[in-house]
Amino acid sequence: MTHKGIVVRGHGKTFIVRSEGKDISCEVRGKVKHATSATTPVAVGDDVLISLNSENTGMIEEVGERRTMLFRPAKSSERKRQVIAANIDQLAAIVSVKSPRLKPGLIDRFLIAAELGNLEPVVVVNKIDLGRPDLLPELEQGYTNLNIPIFIISALTGEGFKQFEEALDNHRTIFAGHSGVGKSTILNRLLPDLDLRVGEISSSTGKGIHTTSRVQLFELKRGGFVVDTPGLKVLGLWKVAKDEVAGYFPEFGSYLGDCRFTGCSHTHEPDCAVKKAVENGHIAEFRYLNYLTIYNSL
Repeated sequence: MTHKGIVVRGHGKTFIVRSEGKDISCEVRGKVKHATSATTPVAVGDDVLISLNSENTGMIEEVGERRTMLFRPAKSSERKRQVIAANIDQLAAIVSVKSPRLKPGLIDRFLIAAELGNLEPVVVVNKIDLGRPDLLPELEQGYTNLNIPIFIISALTGEGFKQFEEALDNHRTIFAGHSGVGKSTILNRLLPDLDLRVGEISSSTGKGIHTTSRVQLFELKRGGFVVDTPGLKVLGLWKVAKDEVAGYFPEFGSYLGDCRFTGCSHTHEPDCAVKKAVENGHIAEFRYLNYLTIYNSL
C-alpha cells in the first residue's frame, strides 16, 4: 500500500516526506533513481508515493511529474541541471540594502531563473532599518514598470512586512538570495516557533555566513508553503546562450528590431536601439547594466 506525500527536506540519501500529517524518513527506491536521467531524481517539493517500513520510516516508490522547478547547472557537469526545489509557483528574490550590500544583478539572474522554471517572481529588499540606498527608488520603479511586485521591508522591525506576508498566502514560495540577506530572520517572523539561527556578517568580506545548510519546506499558518535555501553565492543559468539573454529583458522587446546591425548584442555596436533607449530613460540603466554583466558572464 502506498501513501501520497510531499518532500519537505533532504539530507544525503534520506528525505523527509510529509504524509497524512506525519513526517516520514524515507530512502529512495532504486527504480526511482534509474527512471530519470536528471541529476536530482528527488527534490524538496516533489509529490511522491511512499510505502511504509514502520510508523516513521519508508521508501519513496514514485515521484510525480514536476510542474515547476528552480534549477541551476549541476556542479558535476554544466550540461546537467540540479533541481533546487520543485512544484513551487513563486520565487522571492531576496536582497538587503547593506550587510551584505545591495546587488541588483543577482535579482535579475533570479528573474531569469524564475522564467526558465515557470515561476512567478517577486523582489524583496530587506534591512531598510539600515537605511535606504540612492538606487532604491529606481529599483522600485523599474520592477513596478515590469509588473513584478517589489517589497521594501525590515524583517527585524516589521516595516513593510504585512504586505509581503500577504503575497505569500496560498502560494508555494522559494526564498533565494545571498547568505546574510535575512532569509532566516524573515522565516522567524513568519513562523516564530522555528527559532532559526540568524547568521552574522563576516567582518573581513562583508558577506553573510551560511546558517541554512539544506533546502527545506515550511508550512505557513495562513496557508501556503515557503522553501528556504542555503545562501547562493552565484546562480548559474542552465542552457542560456549569450544571444538569448536580451529575450529575458522584456523592456528590450520593442527596440530589438530597430538596431543598425542584425544580431546586435546591445553591448558595443553603434546605432543600437536598446542603448539609445537607455540613454533616453525608456529602459532603466540598472537593468541594462545587469544585462551586460549577465551577457558577459556566459
